Amino acid sequence: MKRAWLTMNSSDKWGALHGLVPLLFLCVVIPYWSHVENGWGNLGLRMQSLWERMLDTIGDDQFNLYVYGLNGWTFVLYWSIGLAFLLAETCARPKWLLRYKVQPKVIVDQKRLYSFFVMLPFSIVSHYILEYQGTLPPIRELPTFQRFLVVFFILISTQEVVGYYTHRLFHHRLIYKWTHKLHHQWTAPIALSAYYNRPLDHLIVNLMPATIGLPLTNAHFFTSWLWLTWATLRTLSDHSGYHVLSFPSPRRRDFHHLKFTECYGVWGPLDYLHGTETLFRASKSSSKTN
Repeated sequence: MKRAWLTMNSSDKWGALHGLVPLLFLCVVIPYWSHVENGWGNLGLRMQSLWERMLDTIGDDQFNLYVYGLNGWTFVLYWSIGLAFLLAETCARPKWLLRYKVQPKVIVDQKRLYSFFVMLPFSIVSHYILEYQGTLPPIRELPTFQRFLVVFFILISTQEVVGYYTHRLFHHRLIYKWTHKLHHQWTAPIALSAYYNRPLDHLIVNLMPATIGLPLTNAHFFTSWLWLTWATLRTLSDHSGYHVLSFPSPRRRDFHHLKFTECYGVWGPLDYLHGTETLFRASKSSSKTN
């Protein structure tokens, strides 16, 4: 048992650990569910108090929060994490990070490192649509934990469905050259190449899958903030070539950039359904046996 664990690669270890989470939940949490529920209620009250104090400090104007707050936060998050990965890639430091590298050595062309900013006008239009519909949740009242989980599940599902089909559409031979081909100049991507797209490509393939679920679920600003943080970190991890964040291994995204016609989805169920991960699965099997 110990020898088998030592011979496993980092991705397999992550998968094994993640697989233990539901078992631990069943064994530890459920017998003490009433205590957990009471504890969560107290935590919710504290979070609500902290949330109101934060809004008292930064203001509760919904336009400023949705448009400038969310965009400013995701911009800083994307570039700070992305530049950290870039520094590690170009300087080969810190050494311990190289142990988690899952792709071949990348030659970084800094001329490619630019992005198109289409999120700001997209956010403004989306905000006014919600405001016109009168469906924006009260900014000062946090959603319940149950609603938060349900909305998060729907957001993950819509991202997978919309992301898979829009991504695959932009690989169609009639439009690929004019849209998505620019992104695939990175045959071995780095974190900052995640948003290396033409404006239309960025809007439909990157932004729409991640954000279309927000108005559909009438998501609270707090939920939108956490979701966009999670989605930004996920796409950075997928393109980074390093398996260091608590996300699935970036091998799927690396393989997509290598073969172009495999692994279109974020999570993989639609790739399995449509048979667009057969080569990837075969390569994983062969790599484990070699």
